[in-house]
Amino acid sequence: MPKPLTSIKSLFSVAVVLLAVGCASAPEAPAPKAESPTLKYARYGHTAVADDEAIYVFGGTNERGFIGNIERIDPVTKTSTVLPVRILPRRYGSAVWDGNELIYIFGGVGVHEGRYRIEPTIEIFNTRTRKVSRTKMHLPRRLNSAARLGEQIYVVGGSTFDAEASENGEFRATALVTAYDFTNEQLNRMADLPDARDTKTFSHYGKLCAVGGYNHNDTFARFDCYNPTTDTWQAMPDMPSATSAHSVAVHDDKLYVFGNYSRLDQALVFDFNTQQWSNADMPYQGSRHNAAVTFGDEIFVIGGTTDTKGSALDTIQIFAVGE
Repeated sequence: MPKPLTSIKSLFSVAVVLLAVGCASAPEAPAPKAESPTLKYARYGHTAVADDEAIYVFGGTNERGFIGNIERIDPVTKTSTVLPVRILPRRYGSAVWDGNELIYIFGGVGVHEGRYRIEPTIEIFNTRTRKVSRTKMHLPRRLNSAARLGEQIYVVGGSTFDAEASENGEFRATALVTAYDFTNEQLNRMADLPDARDTKTFSHYGKLCAVGGYNHNDTFARFDCYNPTTDTWQAMPDMPSATSAHSVAVHDDKLYVFGNYSRLDQALVFDFNTQQWSNADMPYQGSRHNAAVTFGDEIFVIGGTTDTKGSALDTIQIFAVGE
C-alpha cells in the first residue's frame, strides 16, 4: 500500500507576378518554401507540455545561461510567443498538466547564491490567469520525469545531490517514485523503479511507463510499466539500444522516442499492439535533451542540443502521425 509522506497544498499565396514585355510574359516565379517554425529562445534541458489548447515550453538553458521564461506554441499557426510571466530559471526538470488549468513544474537544476543546486521548488502555472504560484518539493530531483495517471501526478526517478560523496559532491540516481493525489491532497510513495535512473515516463491506458535512462555510470535499454492497482512494475520489451538524454511522445498505441546521448539521430517507435520496436520513418533531425509533445495527430520535437558544450537549438520539428 502507498505510504503517505506529507500533505501539500493543491496547487498548466504566394502572389504570382506576370511581367509583360510586349506580348510575352515571364514564367511564374516559384513559390518560396515555407519557413520552419522556431522558438524565440534556443534551449535544451527544458520541459514542454500541452493542455487542450496549446503547448508550453518551460526553462532550459543556452549559451547565455539558465532560462526563466515560458514560451507558448500555437499548434495551429505553429508560432511561438514568450509569455509575460517568469519562472525560476532551471533545466532538467519536468512538467505535467493536471487536466484542467494548472501545469506543475518539478525539480531540475537551478542556481542559488551563485552555486548550482537541485531546485526544491514546485511551480504551478495557471494557463488561464497566467500566474505562477510556488510550493516546496518534498524530495527534489534533477532529470526526474513526471506524468499524470488518473487523479494523480507521478514523479519518477532522477538524481539527488550527495554533498558528502566527494569534495565537490556528486549526483546519485534514485529509483524513487512519488504520486500526488488530487482527491486528498496527499503525497504518497509508490513502488520504486526496478533500477535507479534518470528516465522518461508517460502514461498509457491506465499504466505509467518508464523507458531508457542513465544512472551516471550505465545507460539503460529497459522499458517498464507500472500498474497502480497492484503497485508493481512489469518489464516490457527492451529498447534496441541503451538510450539516454532522449524525449518521448505517445500517439494512440505507439510510443515515439527521439534522440540519444550517443546517437543524436536515433528515432524509435514501439507498437503496443505488436510489442515490437522499430526505427521511426520520419525525417528527424538529431539532438539530445530536446522535448517532445503530442498535440492531436502531430508530434512536436522542440529544441535540444548537438554539442556536449551546450550550443542550443531553436528548432520546432513537427511530424504528422495520424491516419
